Amino acid sequence: MRRTTTAAVLLVAALLTAGCSSGDGDEEKARAESAPAASSTAPSPSEPAAAPTLSTEWQPKLDAATAGHHDDVCKTVGSAACVTYITELAEVVYDVRDAIDTAGATAAYPETMDAIQDVEDASAGYAEGGCAGSSEATLAEGSVCGGYVATLLTGPGIVSLTMTTDELTAS
Repeated sequence: MRRTTTAAVLLVAALLTAGCSSGDGDEEKARAESAPAASSTAPSPSEPAAAPTLSTEWQPKLDAATAGHHDDVCKTVGSAACVTYITELAEVVYDVRDAIDTAGATAAYPETMDAIQDVEDASAGYAEGGCAGSSEATLAEGSVCGGYVATLLTGPGIVSLTMTTDELTAS
Protein backbone atom coordinates (compact mmCIF):
# COMPACT_ATOMS: atom_id res chain seq x y z
CA MET A 1 0.00 0.00 0.00
CA ARG A 2 2.83 2.37 0.88
CA ARG A 3 4.52 1.87 -2.50
CA THR A 4 1.27 2.61 -4.30
CA THR A 5 0.72 5.80 -2.31
CA THR A 6 4.32 6.92 -2.85
CA ALA A 7 4.08 6.16 -6.57
CA ALA A 8 0.83 8.09 -6.83
CA VAL A 9 2.32 11.10 -5.04
CA LEU A 10 5.38 11.03 -7.31
CA LEU A 11 3.18 10.74 -10.39
CA VAL A 12 1.04 13.70 -9.36
CA ALA A 13 4.17 15.71 -8.57
CA ALA A 14 5.69 14.80 -11.94
CA LEU A 15 2.53 15.79 -13.79
CA LEU A 16 2.29 19.06 -11.93
CA THR A 17 5.94 19.81 -12.59
CA ALA A 18 5.71 18.92 -16.27
CA GLY A 19 2.56 20.96 -16.67
CA CYS A 20 0.70 18.08 -18.29
CA SER A 21 -3.04 18.32 -18.22
CA SER A 22 -5.56 15.77 -19.30
CA GLY A 23 -8.34 18.25 -18.87
CA ASP A 24 -10.18 16.31 -16.19
CA GLY A 25 -11.17 17.97 -12.94
CA ASP A 26 -9.26 15.53 -10.73
CA GLU A 27 -5.91 16.97 -11.74
CA GLU A 28 -7.20 20.51 -11.28
CA LYS A 29 -8.40 19.50 -7.83
CA ALA A 30 -4.99 17.96 -7.03
CA ARG A 31 -3.27 21.21 -8.02
CA ALA A 32 -5.62 23.28 -5.92
CA GLU A 33 -5.05 21.01 -2.93
CA SER A 34 -1.26 20.98 -3.30
CA ALA A 35 -0.88 24.74 -3.86
CA PRO A 36 -1.71 25.82 -0.29
CA ALA A 37 0.73 23.26 1.11
CA ALA A 38 3.53 24.65 -1.07
CA SER A 39 2.75 28.24 -0.22
CA SER A 40 2.43 27.56 3.51
CA THR A 41 6.23 27.50 3.78
CA ALA A 42 6.50 31.04 2.44
CA PRO A 43 6.60 33.76 5.10
CA SER A 44 3.29 35.42 5.75
CA PRO A 45 3.00 39.19 5.35
CA SER A 46 3.22 39.56 9.14
CA GLU A 47 6.50 37.62 9.34
CA PRO A 48 9.63 39.62 8.48
CA ALA A 49 11.58 38.38 5.49
CA ALA A 50 14.82 36.64 6.33
CA ALA A 51 17.80 38.94 6.38
CA PRO A 52 20.27 38.44 3.59
CA THR A 53 23.38 36.49 4.46
CA LEU A 54 25.95 38.99 3.31
CA SER A 55 28.79 37.42 5.27
CA THR A 56 29.04 34.64 2.68
CA GLU A 57 30.29 37.17 0.14
CA TRP A 58 32.03 39.69 2.38
CA GLN A 59 33.92 37.66 4.99
CA PRO A 60 36.36 36.28 2.39
CA LYS A 61 36.94 39.81 1.09
CA LEU A 62 37.49 41.17 4.60
CA ASP A 63 39.87 38.30 5.35
CA ALA A 64 41.76 38.85 2.10
CA ALA A 65 42.23 42.53 2.91
CA THR A 66 44.21 41.65 6.03
CA ALA A 67 46.00 38.60 4.64
CA GLY A 68 49.70 38.71 3.98
CA HIS A 69 52.70 40.15 5.76
CA HIS A 70 51.75 43.55 7.18
CA ASP A 71 53.26 43.29 10.67
CA ASP A 72 55.46 46.38 10.51
CA VAL A 73 53.69 48.41 7.85
CA CYS A 74 52.13 50.70 10.49
CA LYS A 75 54.97 50.73 12.98
CA THR A 76 55.11 54.44 12.22
CA VAL A 77 51.45 55.32 11.87
CA GLY A 78 52.00 58.23 9.52
CA SER A 79 54.18 56.43 6.98
CA ALA A 80 53.09 56.32 3.35
CA ALA A 81 52.88 52.53 3.48
CA CYS A 82 50.63 52.67 6.54
CA VAL A 83 48.39 55.31 4.96
CA THR A 84 48.01 53.15 1.85
CA TYR A 85 47.27 50.01 3.86
CA ILE A 86 44.71 51.49 6.24
CA THR A 87 43.03 53.23 3.31
CA GLU A 88 42.62 49.85 1.57
CA LEU A 89 41.22 48.32 4.77
CA ALA A 90 38.77 51.18 5.27
CA GLU A 91 37.60 50.92 1.65
CA VAL A 92 36.69 47.24 2.10
CA VAL A 93 34.73 48.13 5.24
CA TYR A 94 32.96 50.92 3.35
CA ASP A 95 32.11 48.45 0.58
CA VAL A 96 30.46 46.22 3.22
CA ARG A 97 28.46 49.21 4.45
CA ASP A 98 27.34 49.95 0.89
CA ALA A 99 26.32 46.30 0.37
CA ILE A 100 24.25 46.36 3.55
CA ASP A 101 22.63 49.63 2.49
CA THR A 102 21.94 48.33 -1.03
CA ALA A 103 20.33 45.18 0.40
CA GLY A 104 18.16 47.35 2.65
CA ALA A 105 19.49 45.35 5.60
CA THR A 106 20.78 47.99 8.03
CA ALA A 107 18.25 46.84 10.64
CA ALA A 108 19.46 43.24 10.28
CA TYR A 109 23.09 44.23 10.94
CA PRO A 110 23.07 46.57 13.96
CA GLU A 111 26.38 45.40 15.47
CA THR A 112 28.04 45.40 12.07
CA MET A 113 26.86 48.93 11.41
CA ASP A 114 28.29 50.01 14.79
CA ALA A 115 31.64 48.40 13.90
CA ILE A 116 31.60 50.13 10.52
CA GLN A 117 30.88 53.44 12.25
CA ASP A 118 33.93 52.88 14.48
CA VAL A 119 36.07 52.49 11.35
CA GLU A 120 34.54 55.61 9.81
CA ASP A 121 35.19 57.58 13.01
CA ALA A 122 38.80 56.36 13.21
CA SER A 123 39.36 57.19 9.54
CA ALA A 124 37.97 60.69 10.01
CA GLY A 125 39.99 61.18 13.20
CA TYR A 126 43.17 60.02 11.47
CA ALA A 127 42.61 62.41 8.57
CA GLU A 128 41.57 65.37 10.71
CA GLY A 129 44.27 64.72 13.31
CA GLY A 130 47.08 65.19 10.82
CA CYS A 131 48.30 61.65 11.41
CA ALA A 132 49.26 60.98 7.79
CA GLY A 133 52.86 61.94 7.26
CA SER A 134 53.68 62.06 10.95
CA SER A 135 56.95 60.32 11.69
CA GLU A 136 56.66 60.66 15.44
CA ALA A 137 53.64 58.55 16.34
CA THR A 138 53.95 54.78 16.58
CA LEU A 139 51.53 52.07 17.58
CA ALA A 140 53.67 51.20 20.59
CA GLU A 141 53.45 54.69 22.09
CA GLY A 142 49.70 54.62 22.49
CA SER A 143 49.28 57.97 20.74
CA VAL A 144 45.93 59.25 19.49
CA CYS A 145 47.02 58.56 15.93
CA GLY A 146 48.14 55.08 16.99
CA GLY A 147 44.66 54.48 18.40
CA TYR A 148 43.06 55.44 15.12
CA VAL A 149 45.40 53.13 13.23
CA ALA A 150 44.75 50.26 15.66
CA THR A 151 41.01 50.63 15.05
CA LEU A 152 41.56 50.70 11.28
CA LEU A 153 43.83 47.66 11.39
CA THR A 154 41.34 45.59 13.38
CA GLY A 155 38.24 47.00 11.67
CA PRO A 156 37.83 44.36 8.93
CA GLY A 157 38.14 41.50 11.43
CA ILE A 158 35.64 43.07 13.79
CA VAL A 159 33.20 43.75 10.95
CA SER A 160 33.53 40.13 9.84
CA LEU A 161 32.79 38.83 13.34
CA THR A 162 29.85 41.16 13.91
CA MET A 163 28.31 40.15 10.58
CA THR A 164 28.28 36.57 11.80
CA THR A 165 26.88 37.61 15.16
CA ASP A 166 24.12 39.67 13.56
CA GLU A 167 23.17 36.83 11.21
CA LEU A 168 23.12 34.26 13.99
CA THR A 169 21.04 36.56 16.19
CA ALA A 170 18.51 37.09 13.39
CA SER A 171 18.03 33.38 12.71
